Amino acid sequence: MTNAKYSMLTVAKCEASFMGDAVPLTVKLAGELVANAGSLGARAGVISTGEHTGSLFLGQTYGDMAGIERAFDLYATSPTYAALIGSGKLSVSLRSIIKLEEPGLPPTSAEVPGFLVLTRWRSTESMTERMRPVVPVFEENGAMLIRYGTSIAGPSTGIRVLAVAYPSMDAIEKTYAALMGDAGYMSIVGDIDIVSRDIIRISG
Repeated sequence: MTNAKYSMLTVAKCEASFMGDAVPLTVKLAGELVANAGSLGARAGVISTGEHTGSLFLGQTYGDMAGIERAFDLYATSPTYAALIGSGKLSVSLRSIIKLEEPGLPPTSAEVPGFLVLTRWRSTESMTERMRPVVPVFEENGAMLIRYGTSIAGPSTGIRVLAVAYPSMDAIEKTYAALMGDAGYMSIVGDIDIVSRDIIRISG
């Protein structure tokens, strides 16, 4: 189990000429959020697919909403955040807060994952209980972490969000091949309306 109750996901458009500086700065900011704002975990990377392809990504988890407040306080005083936003070459295009539920797979490794697959869908029920029996399929094929919940703030309010971390693209391929043969997963897919599925390359 995990103490993570909330997640905040931020997407920012970045000029190509600044990307080489922006990625390490975002990774540094993620570290500051863990060290100074009480984040239970923070990862940064670049979105590789979908409408936000090429954008920076920053994901954070917290035990309560007060942690998210501390994150905003840190943004106001962090020289790293100021270097990102003050560059004039980066702009936040999306920020969502997600109320997490526990599908059963906390971090299985302290290693930095290579990729994050972020799936968004609409459903009338939360699907948490139906997902539990499917979690071993993800874990057996290399998934390192699962986070799942419902967006409660931002443009995607009400949308379910499933984030699964993997060590490699090969692990992603193996997982989805296995899921196609799992009756529980296929039953879930039949009862939801998938909005998007994006792959994020994690930098730190």
